[in-house]
Parts: sequence; C-alpha cells; structure tokens
Amino acid sequence: MPEKNSGLPDIAEYLPEIMRKLFGGRLIVSKAWELTIPQLRALSIVADRPGCTMGELAGGLGIRVNAATGLAERLVQHGLLEREADPADRRLVRLRLTESGRRAREACRRERRRRVDEALQRLSTDEQGQIAAALVLLHSALDAPKPSIRPSKEGKRGE
Repeated sequence: MPEKNSGLPDIAEYLPEIMRKLFGGRLIVSKAWELTIPQLRALSIVADRPGCTMGELAGGLGIRVNAATGLAERLVQHGLLEREADPADRRLVRLRLTESGRRAREACRRERRRRVDEALQRLSTDEQGQIAAALVLLHSALDAPKPSIRPSKEGKRGE
C-alpha cells in the first residue's frame, strides 16, 4: 500500500490503480461496443449536454479541441454520435447521441456498476459503508470552492 509521510495511504496513487484494476482502460460490454474510458466520458458529456459543441466536449474532457474532434469522429464512425450543423452559426458543429450511443452508454454504465459491485462483495458491509462514506466526502471536497490564499502580513514590505 503506497503511503504518505503521515502514515496514511496515498490516495493519489490508489485512484488510478483502482481504475486500471476495475476497467483496464476499456469497457467491453459486447462484441459491438468496446469503448475506452475517454470515449465513455465523451458519450456521457454529450448525453448530459445534448447539442454541445466540440469546444464544450473538449472542456468537459479536459483536452484540446483537436483531440476532442478526433475522439468524436471515431464515435461518429461507430454510429454512437451524430454531428449536425448549428443553424444559427454554420461554423459550429453540435453533437448528439444516436440511439446506439444511448444503448452503448447504458450498457457501459451497467457493466461499470457490475464490476464495482463484484469488487465490493469481497468486503464486509461495514467496509463497504466506510468506502461509500469516504467517496462521498472526497466528491464533496472536489466540488467545494478552493480556499483563497492570502499573503501573510509578515511578507509585505513596509509594514
């Protein structure tokens, strides 16, 4: 178990390792759909924001627009996304899930839940509760505004 100096587990080291163990970088839910984690995230972003632009998709994924365009193109080729021109601005392309995209996203979500449930079954009810509580706390901390850092008065000149 990786540890920090405080003797606590190094969560930053565990999270990617847990994701690799659960998903191995891909979710294979059928012979028709083998999606990478970024592709699944893209489908989720478009599902949550129908008609989003490539820029909005890139922002949601934390990648550059050209990378999002390539990722979206692969999903279009697989029939999971469709592109449509924005009637108000022909330079913009809007993205929407196809029916196959909705089915693939739901199948991947079910498979993700199955894998997590399978792993959790190896733990006691108390341990499962501890993990759930810790994840809720971490999720809340990530959503909380970052504290502002103010320079101390000691660091200012002339005081």
